Amino acid sequence: MAVHESVGFLPVGVLRRVGYKFGQWHDISFWQLSLQPESSFLGDGKFVKPPISIAEIQKSPLWDEALTSGLLLLRI
Repeated sequence: MAVHESVGFLPVGVLRRVGYKFGQWHDISFWQLSLQPESSFLGDGKFVKPPISIAEIQKSPLWDEALTSGLLLLRI
């Protein structure tokens, strides 16, 4: 837990006694790290771009390439 906290992760939840290993019940904890600042303004006139929708991604020429690459890997 200290490692997660040292790099900025925050605890967001715990499931109590859901894992059983080596004769003991164990808790599972969930941690979160924000990947971008809360504010969309980064400074120097730069703004964080909002996430791209799936519909927009599917219009990209890279979409077909990604699908084709994945299909080739599945066939091997």
